Amino acid sequence: MSLVANLSVMKLFSTCITNLEARGITIDASSDFAECEDRMRAIGKASFTPMISSEHNDLSMDHAVWLILQNDGRDIGGVAARHDSLTRERLADFWQRSYHRLYKNAGRLEGSLNCDEIKGNVVYMGEFFIAKETRGSRHLLSLYTHLLFAYCALRWQPDWLYAFIRGDDVRRGYASEYGFTRQYPGAHTWSQRPSGRAEGEYVVALPSEDLMRMAQFFSERPSGLLGLDSLKSVE
Repeated sequence: MSLVANLSVMKLFSTCITNLEARGITIDASSDFAECEDRMRAIGKASFTPMISSEHNDLSMDHAVWLILQNDGRDIGGVAARHDSLTRERLADFWQRSYHRLYKNAGRLEGSLNCDEIKGNVVYMGEFFIAKETRGSRHLLSLYTHLLFAYCALRWQPDWLYAFIRGDDVRRGYASEYGFTRQYPGAHTWSQRPSGRAEGEYVVALPSEDLMRMAQFFSERPSGLLGLDSLKSVE
């Protein structure tokens, strides 16, 4: 990441933090995954997928983190991220190998979308959750996800960031609200779909060059990050 790009990402991070704090919201970063999962359960998150859970993975403090939203010291939401290096292994092959171990007899993957362009230093983001009583703000959603992008870029300098989103949520515009610039329908086909995975999931992604352009634009025009606060539901 060049110095100019790095400064733009720092400015984006600062813009998000400043706007969140103006709403009384702060961020707690933690690599204690078991504790963070307990905190998310306490505010209503019912389940966790195995890809980034402490029950199924030995997650390094250097390569995984939870960012938890707090309002007046009270947890109101969270999202997890994990940094992987995929230089020789295809992402689809990584999924195939991982799911065979993670789901065992609870799920059987038939095939995955060819996402060969998503490679190198890759950050997977998952478990995004906002407590029901604090949902409904488009501004909160956009600030939180763009803060996560900037945090991951500054910490790991990834080539790609990606996540899975249900097809219906993509069609409702969530991927754009989050800030992802690439959307790939039909992430997986399952011969036996495991609990917690939706049919027709999308892979949504953000390459580093798009993130750099985004950060530069919003650092020059911070008002562009926040449009009308009209989103009625944040799942």
